[in-house]
Amino acid sequence: MKAISLFLLAVSFVSSNKVPVNMGPLDRKDTLKYIYLTFDDGPLRGSQRIDSLVLAEKLKISVFLVGQNAQKSRELGTYLSMYEQNPFVESYNHSYTHGHNRYKKFYKDPLVVLSDIEKNETALSLRYKIVRLPGRNIWRVGDRKKDDGVSGKAAADTLAARGFKLFGWDLEWRHNPKSGAPVQSVDAMTKEIENRLINGGTFTKDHIVVLVHDEMFQKPWATSELNKLIDTLRKKDYVFEHIRFYP
Repeated sequence: MKAISLFLLAVSFVSSNKVPVNMGPLDRKDTLKYIYLTFDDGPLRGSQRIDSLVLAEKLKISVFLVGQNAQKSRELGTYLSMYEQNPFVESYNHSYTHGHNRYKKFYKDPLVVLSDIEKNETALSLRYKIVRLPGRNIWRVGDRKKDDGVSGKAAADTLAARGFKLFGWDLEWRHNPKSGAPVQSVDAMTKEIENRLINGGTFTKDHIVVLVHDEMFQKPWATSELNKLIDTLRKKDYVFEHIRFYP
């Protein structure tokens, strides 16, 4: 009788504490791999196709915007509004002038860069102090940093001291500078993303930041390539997230 009582007491204790049967790592977040699709230089022709695609796919993306582009025409201003109204798009800072594409001169004076970034922040009413420097793959995230070996380090340090986070990229989907057409195939991009997530080579393990440019999607066929890439990656159960949630 004493043995039976002890057994029943043990069963009661287990039941009351709801110990799960077959506990496993099904919900462990450290097994997930994250993709951050980031689009630079918008609004441009091509932005409207990106907007429509991610809205239909319900896919989170991050866009790094150039204020001067948004003010060039009513058409580009409309594309900016589309981004702002899309719940799957978050907008971040890519400078107001894009350094006039004269990067060596632009980065000579860190205060000029700071002023340009702050002007863009105000002009576009940007909510987050998140920046990608024009023409530079430079990181300042928490106490971690990475430079690309060319000018811009002092400007990056100045921005970080003012509370900005700076994001570079791990992999670029390159494009033809004249036509804007994507260079790598969808298969090549998929393999490279998989390889880097599995074998390393990213700024943060299990997290990959992919750089794309809005101008790549001026043609419907190029937008179809983007759609194929998204569909292919989604079948592999990667998590798509906004850059604001980068660890």
